[in-house]
Amino acid sequence: MSRLEALRIKLERVPVLTGRQAVVISLFSIAFSFIIFSIFLFIEGANPIDAYANIFSFAFDPSLGLRTTLHRSLFLLFNTLAFIVPYTARLWNVGMEGQFYLGTIGAFAVAYSFPDLHPAILISLMLASGALFGAGYGALAGYLRGKLNVNEVVGCLMLNNIAFWLVYLLTVGGPWAGIAESTSKPLPQPARAPVIWYTPFTSYLVIAIAIVLFFFLSKSVIGYKIRVLGNSPTAAKHIGISGSRMYILVMTIGGAIAGLSGYHMWAGDPAFYMIPRPEAYKAIGDLTYWGIILGLVCLLNPIAAIPTSIFIGSIIVGATVLVRRLRLPFGLDVLFLGIISITFAAFQFFYLYKIRRMR
Repeated sequence: MSRLEALRIKLERVPVLTGRQAVVISLFSIAFSFIIFSIFLFIEGANPIDAYANIFSFAFDPSLGLRTTLHRSLFLLFNTLAFIVPYTARLWNVGMEGQFYLGTIGAFAVAYSFPDLHPAILISLMLASGALFGAGYGALAGYLRGKLNVNEVVGCLMLNNIAFWLVYLLTVGGPWAGIAESTSKPLPQPARAPVIWYTPFTSYLVIAIAIVLFFFLSKSVIGYKIRVLGNSPTAAKHIGISGSRMYILVMTIGGAIAGLSGYHMWAGDPAFYMIPRPEAYKAIGDLTYWGIILGLVCLLNPIAAIPTSIFIGSIIVGATVLVRRLRLPFGLDVLFLGIISITFAAFQFFYLYKIRRMR
């Protein structure tokens, strides 16, 4: 007798999870993570209510953290969408980091080559180049999976490492090296992203992409084929859907979206306007992996990813006040994010199963 039978409970697979059920589960996971972190705050002698009030007041204050919150949040959204499209076909795109780096290279190559172009033309070319470079890197991972049956996780991780060192070679003593040690030359003035209501215009671009992707995946013929492939590769093969072609397609789309985030990050934040030191751009690259968690929590719904990304972005930015304002130990903000990510991952169980008592 299994332990579950001894407890007189059983697990039932959830065939379809409604939007309402998904929201309820997500809210429970958020509440649980806040409760766990509150315990750590108590241990450090801090009032949890005061701590949370400081986090969100800083993150959404127009004179303090709002601009950074929106910028980082929509960066997360780019990478969440870059994960959602391939995973709809059940491909794990863990290559958003490398695609982001390649998008950075594509965008900066245009900016440094044609610094005197009209801003509208220059920025358009940078976006197109960033998307193209990211798409190419995604397509390579898709080709390795679809044509050569190379596991996409292994392929993406290797490509991520290559992309990191490509940026390093260009900026650290390379042709793009700036005056400051280990950073690139600054972006030309015409290449910098215009700001609309506290955030670069690319924030609105990615929201538009999310809406388009929602209808593309749920209403279009190609979106239907992607979903069939993700649900049953065998059924897809029987009705004539080419798995290898679809794998290349979804990874290309995901790579293009992640590539756009390279321009958004470095050209959309006045704190940068360049590629920073390797440890700094690696730290930003590490944020791309939040796209995996957010995509799963949102049940691959691009529109639901918008508020979720803003929520996580507000914590990433706002939690820094725990050290600065409340004089709490360094690293407590990182602990908070770790608790949230682990809790989100743990609560994925409840997206897949219901617990029922046996009679």
